[in-house]
Amino acid sequence: MTAELWPRLVRLLAQLEDRAAYVTLAELQARWSATPAEDERALHAEIERAVREQRVFVDHRLQLDPHTGALRRVRLVRLNRRHPAVRTWLQEP
Repeated sequence: MTAELWPRLVRLLAQLEDRAAYVTLAELQARWSATPAEDERALHAEIERAVREQRVFVDHRLQLDPHTGALRRVRLVRLNRRHPAVRTWLQEP
């Protein structure tokens, strides 16, 4: 992922976190993906790298589908707001 996309990811994820109790990877992708498939692959690669560097945390949960009653496994993503690489972009105007 290019350097310009990391700030975009931080800001988007911060906005989503501010509005919801949790953010799934699918929700993040849906908001991100007004862009080509290449960009979506780059998003996945950056999230994986950010997880390794502890800039982003992930967790797996079961989510109840209210229409069918079925449980499905989802991956949650959350910013590590204490990480310097995250704080820098949260403080920028």
